[in-house]
Amino acid sequence: MKILLTGAAGFLGKQIARSLLAEGARDVRLHVRHTAPRGLVEDLQRDFPEARIEVGTGNLLARGSLTELVRGVDCIVHAAAGMRGAPADMFANTVIGTRNLLEAATEVPVRRIVLISSFAVFRTEQLQPGATLDENTPTESVGVEKGPYGYAKTRQEQLFKEFQQAHGFEAVVLRPGVIYGPGGGALSPRVGLKAMGFFFSLGGKSLLPLTYVDNCADAVARATLHGAPGSVFSVVDDELPSCGDYLRQYRRSVQKLRVLPVPHWALAMGARWLVRYHKLSKGQLPAVFTPYVVRSMFTPLQYSNAALKRIGWTPRVATAEGLRRSFEAWKAQAR
Repeated sequence: MKILLTGAAGFLGKQIARSLLAEGARDVRLHVRHTAPRGLVEDLQRDFPEARIEVGTGNLLARGSLTELVRGVDCIVHAAAGMRGAPADMFANTVIGTRNLLEAATEVPVRRIVLISSFAVFRTEQLQPGATLDENTPTESVGVEKGPYGYAKTRQEQLFKEFQQAHGFEAVVLRPGVIYGPGGGALSPRVGLKAMGFFFSLGGKSLLPLTYVDNCADAVARATLHGAPGSVFSVVDDELPSCGDYLRQYRRSVQKLRVLPVPHWALAMGARWLVRYHKLSKGQLPAVFTPYVVRSMFTPLQYSNAALKRIGWTPRVATAEGLRRSFEAWKAQAR
């Protein structure tokens, strides 16, 4: 089976390429926008000399130009998405790019497509404290109340479903939690945020749904090669720390922070005030944390990875080891 991996030069994409080959894939096309990062193909070819590894270039925003990128492949793993920047850029790189890719893929056609989605699509606002989030948790109907990233990922997954229903390709969806590791971000908004010289600790005792980048990539590879058509998988590791425990380890291992803990009731009250002030000031202060976002992100939940384990996945890197590696890398980067 020939596999096209989009976003192959990204933080997660580079690891997915390696995990696909380790899982047994032997014919892989790596999508990059212009040129592959130095050493990407060479390192993979050295470690997997029997594999056929090629590079395919293309701008996913250029509608109608992706036919050659997808031609000849049996499966697409779509990991490219807009992770930061202005809301319009995030939407374009996530939703418009996906539409253009799916148009080309269904024209060729491609038999199997795997989408890397996000925890952001889950509708968690209505869950009670202690509830378990898994593949059966409802998804957002619109997602706009989750902010630009949540809206873009929600619309991307809806678009994916619309194309699948219209064209009948084999579809698999993975929804990772907080992907972390050397080279990635250190402090998720679920933990808190920096402002005015302080770090406001927001997550407290709530579990932080981490997945180490290598483990997440392994999950993608396993689901790509072994997931049944129509499968959906939540991607989260075992032995999750609370947001507060994570922050304490970060401060001890990486850098000291002036921390102000914000209890849940105060965060909820502040979110209501922020929305009112945002309206009165006509947007002078962004309404980053709305009451909906607070209920969605900071209600204490449990997280299940049972569906992935049923197809043979298990976290290759234990959470304690993943945190150790990450903290060491981030400390060295901060020097």
